[in-house]
Amino acid sequence: MQGFTLMELMMIVVIIGILATLAFPSYDSFIRKARMEEAKARIMDKARSMERLYSKARTLNDTTAGNQASAPVSTDFFDITFAPGSPKADSYEIIARPNARNSRETKGIYYNSIGILNRCNIDSDGNTSNCEQY
Repeated sequence: MQGFTLMELMMIVVIIGILATLAFPSYDSFIRKARMEEAKARIMDKARSMERLYSKARTLNDTTAGNQASAPVSTDFFDITFAPGSPKADSYEIIARPNARNSRETKGIYYNSIGILNRCNIDSDGNTSNCEQY
């Protein structure tokens, strides 16, 4: 007799199911962290360009050509923008909100010009709550 019995095949399916159940949360956590790190990298890149702008123009909201603060670049999974009312002459705030492609993410990222970087709940108006240092 060659081959597998139905019982042996069912045991293999059960074992694969158990392994998948254990592996998926870890994989999902890894993917969420990678997406968050990509957004953090874009925010930090924008922060460096804002500091260069301030060094050059001595203000962050100069309207002369070449001295204007460009909008932050979003990622595939986070919409990155300046907070409402930002940038001001000497400060700025950048927020990253999860977009529709990242609907399972509950936290966004908040960064300001004095170096505070937090993971927060961010509403549609840019208000933050339940922040934790990131």
